Amino acid sequence: MPTGAQAADPVTQARREVAAVRAEVERTARILSDGSRTLEREQAALGAVRRELEKARRTAGSAQEQSDEARTRLRALAAAAYRSPVPDGLALALTGTPDRFVDAMVARADLARAQGSTTEVLREATAARVRAQGAVRSVEQLSAEAAAKERALAGRVAALRSQADRAAKRLADASSRLKGAQQRATRSRVGSVVATCDGGSTGGVANGFLDRSVLCPLNGAPGDALRADAAAAFNRMTAAALADRGTHLCVNDSYRSYAGQVSIFRRTPRLAAVPGTSRHGLGVAVDLGCGAERFGSSTYRWLKANAGRFGWVHPAWAEPGGALPEPWHWEYVG
Repeated sequence: MPTGAQAADPVTQARREVAAVRAEVERTARILSDGSRTLEREQAALGAVRRELEKARRTAGSAQEQSDEARTRLRALAAAAYRSPVPDGLALALTGTPDRFVDAMVARADLARAQGSTTEVLREATAARVRAQGAVRSVEQLSAEAAAKERALAGRVAALRSQADRAAKRLADASSRLKGAQQRATRSRVGSVVATCDGGSTGGVANGFLDRSVLCPLNGAPGDALRADAAAAFNRMTAAALADRGTHLCVNDSYRSYAGQVSIFRRTPRLAAVPGTSRHGLGVAVDLGCGAERFGSSTYRWLKANAGRFGWVHPAWAEPGGALPEPWHWEYVG
């Protein structure tokens, strides 16, 4: 541990506290990233089970229909045999006329054929019933498996939210210490962060912990700010949009603090960036509105045609075929 003048030096102390916060943010990001990957795997497994369940339900429905049809044929054959019994041939031979005897024999032959059909229908009905019962058991088993995976998924989401909450609590104190360190470093005029609104840059501060004093405002977007070089480039871009289209670009979100990212991640852990990894937390990303939230809109087309001139890009993952399509999200790459 440093001693004497070195320990009292606000710059040294600021650097040490900045390093501690960065380490904490990186550790938390790894934990949440691992949890997010597990969540994605469990989502994929649940999706597969749900597809199997839907297929099993269709199979069960088809098997039940076949079983019902076979039972209907059986009932029809049984009813026909009951309505048209055939007298004993020998009795007819002794007491009836030859024509009645012949008719009876023909009827008996018809009955024999009907009995053969009945046997076949019965066999089909039995097989259909067995298939239907098996399909129902498959549906029940897959339903139970899907329910179990849904419970596991809900537990994973709850665990991630809990981790995010604990991270926010731990880092709140670290953020406070960092702010104090930045203020001490600024007073000493030898800070670990250097930024101005004429094109400076930030450095040494953890994602989401930039002090507002090192950020620069965005023209036409009161309350929004970015890292100095990103803000300058954005202001040039929105001025061009004003000249071409008669209006500034609408900003819905710009720099986002670590606490803000934790809040978003807690609500939608399957969609939001892991806290400590978002480009918003570096002050180099914006979410735009006024049409930019729709692929193919005039604002989106203007950005696609012009943003690159100012160092702004639409990342591949946010494209229509990307992992998470977001037409409104743009990043500064210099």
